[in-house]
Amino acid sequence: PIGSSLRRPRPSLQIVLLAMMGMARLSALFLVLLPFLVSCHAAAKDLDIGRDMVSIVESRGYSIERHFATTPDGYVLGMFRMPRGKAEGNASTNGKPVVYLNHALLDSSWAFVCNGPGMSLGFILADAGYDVWFGNNRGNVYSTNHTTLSVDSAEFWNFSFDEMALVDLPTHIEYVLGATGAKSLSYIGHSQGSIQAFAGFSRNQTLAAKVDLFIAMAPVVFVHHQESLILKLMFSLGADMVFQLLGVRQFLTTKTGITKLGSWICGRTPGICDDVLELIVGPGHHLNKTRIDVFVSETPAGTSVKNMVHWGQGMRSEVFQMYDYGPTGNMAQYNQTEPPQYHLGDLQVPIALLTGGLDYLADPQDVSALIAALPPKVLRKHMNLPDYAHLDFTWAQDAHVFLYPEILQLLAATHQTVDIFV
Repeated sequence: PIGSSLRRPRPSLQIVLLAMMGMARLSALFLVLLPFLVSCHAAAKDLDIGRDMVSIVESRGYSIERHFATTPDGYVLGMFRMPRGKAEGNASTNGKPVVYLNHALLDSSWAFVCNGPGMSLGFILADAGYDVWFGNNRGNVYSTNHTTLSVDSAEFWNFSFDEMALVDLPTHIEYVLGATGAKSLSYIGHSQGSIQAFAGFSRNQTLAAKVDLFIAMAPVVFVHHQESLILKLMFSLGADMVFQLLGVRQFLTTKTGITKLGSWICGRTPGICDDVLELIVGPGHHLNKTRIDVFVSETPAGTSVKNMVHWGQGMRSEVFQMYDYGPTGNMAQYNQTEPPQYHLGDLQVPIALLTGGLDYLADPQDVSALIAALPPKVLRKHMNLPDYAHLDFTWAQDAHVFLYPEILQLLAATHQTVDIFV
């Protein structure tokens, strides 16, 4: 079993549960407060506070479409499309290269437009002539509908990134290709958006063949060496499993008045905001701190407790594998006592890794393990930004200077050699 070499004599079950519940509450409080405690430095209310995906894009004069794709198991996934740049008017989208963006854990497609034109990747790609699509995984704020299940049911929240990789990912990609008529697309994933692609493309070669380039920003596959102090505390004490035992299904899925409380606190003690953020994702030297209050008005966007448990399992082990139900549960689920592993050596899609030297979640040791596990022929580029942390890839005020031009070059080089339409 995972971590068996670390077993020690155990106190009574009652004491353990009480201790774990206490620490779980403390850890959960930290995680709940984090997105709101960082809302500092705002002298006046930004008009973008509370603007969702559609309203923030339309407020800049860009066109955006809302789409819905239904998975084979009934989840209705919210998707968005920016078919053209601002200067294109009503120009046809026929023949445009297609790019599909997928978000991080507890995030949504909104992260790719949060800083506006000229700064956020979604706007930059649209203005560069791409047909830009945005996905949202099951359980986030844009994907909480189902054909038969109630969002309040335990069954609705019975998923982890396995389902995102094996079901949501192909549903998104097939929908985009069907809507555009393209035979291939380029995929850009941030954090969780990368882990589900590494998993999905390694398992589904038919799907992978329809992706001409996979760009992984802040790539996470192995997370055993992650340096987030708060996540280490939460997962080492089993807080994630306690939530599950107590019947908690949703994780940070609702917005509350705590957003205003965080803004009030940080307006008076701004230093604590940066300190808490650093404990989670690494030092934020590049964050657009004038818009932190905007970011936290739409983040966190929610997921399931089971998904958080799956991430915790990854932090406790050095194996890239499916959800671990325990020996008995694994036998029932997989017909074997251990979870099946995802084999990165099976990947065939061209890959570019964009990493940060100060990223606590995509730690350099884990990134090195990822690179070592990839077939040499698929890794086309590895660019490391030494002083970038995890959220800088979407929230930074200078990503359009240091990061996104590299993405444009990678895409341009790919589409010069690929005929993307039938």
